[in-house]
Amino acid sequence: MDVYSQAVLKIIKAQEGIIGPIALEQAQKISGLKINVSNNEVALTGNEKEILEKLVAKYEIIFGQTSVEVCRHAAKDILSKLPQEQVPSLLK
Repeated sequence: MDVYSQAVLKIIKAQEGIIGPIALEQAQKISGLKINVSNNEVALTGNEKEILEKLVAKYEIIFGQTSVEVCRHAAKDILSKLPQEQVPSLLK
């Protein structure tokens, strides 16, 4: 699983711990993002950075800045492997 897929999975799981099944419902609305919950698999089709940005933005719209902080914390170790220009701006 690539860095972006790992980050998406960790973010969804972190959000689920706080807001429950709504986290997965919102993630499934993101274009280019396919999630197989039973296998813990995530597939991103298209610009992975943009898809991750859209996921975090979706949580921010619904749940506010605290949600962004949860996303940032959940993905920071994984995203530290990427050059800064490849990290979505909401997660910097």
